[in-house]
Amino acid sequence: MTRLQADLVLLMVALIWGAAFVAQKDAMDHVGAYTFVAARFGISALLVLPLALREHKRGPAPRKIVYRDLAMLCLAFAAGVLFQQAGLVRTTVTNAGFLTGLYVLFTAIICAVVYKQTLSRLVFPAALMSVAGIGMLSGGLDMAHMNSGDVMVLLCAVGFGFQVALVGRIMEKWAAPFRVCLLQYASIALIAVTAAFMLEQPDWATIKQAGWAILYAGVISGGIAYTLQVVAQQYTPASDSAVIMSGESVFAAIFGIWLMNDKLTVMGATGCALIILAILMVEFGPALFKRKQRA
Repeated sequence: MTRLQADLVLLMVALIWGAAFVAQKDAMDHVGAYTFVAARFGISALLVLPLALREHKRGPAPRKIVYRDLAMLCLAFAAGVLFQQAGLVRTTVTNAGFLTGLYVLFTAIICAVVYKQTLSRLVFPAALMSVAGIGMLSGGLDMAHMNSGDVMVLLCAVGFGFQVALVGRIMEKWAAPFRVCLLQYASIALIAVTAAFMLEQPDWATIKQAGWAILYAGVISGGIAYTLQVVAQQYTPASDSAVIMSGESVFAAIFGIWLMNDKLTVMGATGCALIILAILMVEFGPALFKRKQRA
């Protein structure tokens, strides 16, 4: 897979995640956050299991140096998903949309500061531009309605920042995307099902009412999109991947207009343009710099 092909796959991942927001919001009318996450990623784990087993027979076992990163990845992924889902119940869509989008900036900071990676000179400007675009698209941060849900969504953004950074780091050492995905999905499903029975009252009737949302999130958004993210990040740096996947906000706005009769304001349209420009910067900017240097 070439870098361009990988970036197009990540853009498709963003499209799928943008549409998943409608499913996540609908599911909360029927089931609790932990029940939804447990069912969703239980399905995702079952889908990727045959691919992981096939990969296990053909591929090498992880080196010792990878185990710590794998453990941190599972924790970061669980934190991102669970804090986001729980936060969505307690805060406004405006705040959740903006605060989740901060993972783009967190990913760049984590790659540079925590893992000492050398980033393209365009990554931080593009990340800031993407966050600004997300803010304009979501309406910014509603300070008057900030609560514990906002803190949860902010922690979710940190979790997703580490998840994107760690996927890129692990793929450099252990090219086993399906086994990595299985570990992510199985660990979060186990954590969520435990929390669901402790804090909620899972009921088969209500799960059936949220059936289409769980299936979409489990099969398309989870089993397919998150797996494609891990596969594509073998060829695209983590910090660049985060900027490209911020296109999720643009697609969420498009699906909101199409499926939920939302309206796009002038500020929102400007935010979409900024996000698209940020994606183009990380995609074509390095090539332009190389041409200038050669000239």
